[in-house]
Amino acid sequence: MYGMIDLQEPKRRHEEMLREAELNRMKKAIRANRKGSATPRWASTLAWELIRTAGLLRKFFRTPKNAD
Repeated sequence: MYGMIDLQEPKRRHEEMLREAELNRMKKAIRANRKGSATPRWASTLAWELIRTAGLLRKFFRTPKNAD
């Protein structure tokens, strides 16, 4: 009357739900690692600028090699 019920369907649905849950856990872990361990963008930019400025100052105050 309503058709045959596939006996494997509940098992397939359960496995699909488990895979989806695992995928969501992995995505959440990746997001947490990216947010927690990375330094803020402004801090890395500031550090790069400070190093660059220090290098320019060293270059400016360096004595010339051919000074007599």
